Amino acid sequence: MPPSFITSSLPATPSDSESNDPLHSLLLATDLFPLAQDVTKFAGVDYATSQAGILDVTLNGTIVKIKHDGGAAGCGGKVWPAGELLSRYLISARDNETYLAHEALWKESAKRKMKIIELGSGTGLVGLALGNAYSLATKDGAVENAGLDIVVTDQANMLSLMEDNIKLNELEDTVSAKVLDWGTDLPDNYVNPCPDVILAADCVYFEPAFPLLEKTLLDLTGDNTLVLMSYKRRRKADNRFFQSIKRSFRIEEIKDYEEYKEFSRDTVFLYRLIRKNLRR
Repeated sequence: MPPSFITSSLPATPSDSESNDPLHSLLLATDLFPLAQDVTKFAGVDYATSQAGILDVTLNGTIVKIKHDGGAAGCGGKVWPAGELLSRYLISARDNETYLAHEALWKESAKRKMKIIELGSGTGLVGLALGNAYSLATKDGAVENAGLDIVVTDQANMLSLMEDNIKLNELEDTVSAKVLDWGTDLPDNYVNPCPDVILAADCVYFEPAFPLLEKTLLDLTGDNTLVLMSYKRRRKADNRFFQSIKRSFRIEEIKDYEEYKEFSRDTVFLYRLIRKNLRR
């Protein structure tokens, strides 16, 4: 069962003297989002949030190695409970036919190559967990021209950490790391074709980034894209993001995951976002 997580302190508000550029502000996220404690739990392991190191954890039978930097590159260089929830759900969906992701991801990936993009990946945890689960499931051989093509994305300051973790897990054939700044125009290869699956874990925490994330989600999402977002509720202001994206997406909470109650007690939630209007 997932552990009970210690709630982190609320994000601070940037001072008036700081840049008004949201992208610049995101680079300062480690100052805006401090942790009140030095040690918390992740996948049942005591985790020193302020120290760099390597976590070797097992998530629903899948081993994942995660190098974390203690926040040196920002809050993305740490692991968070929403990432654990989304990772566990995706892994569990492999063998549970009642889960949404079983049909949309696991069964489809046995027929064709699936294009998967993770937003705000940080360490790359979710994409790596999925990649390791896929490698385990296909250890006796994958179907030709089928499988998963996973791209973990974040800002430029997180790129080397994501690349290190891909190598650490020996997933170079399945997972790649790219820079993707929310709110910017996307290169054609991101949307031609659009991703089959978009993953986002704990991306809703800093209000100036809300419209940037919303734009990127809308720009990336195709008519049939599965969008899965896990989220740790920390403050009332986060509701503004979800109220805003309701103009473009229908939001459904995924409650049928067997371990979900334990996470939701700690205000960690899992949603599916469904695009309302067809792409033109």
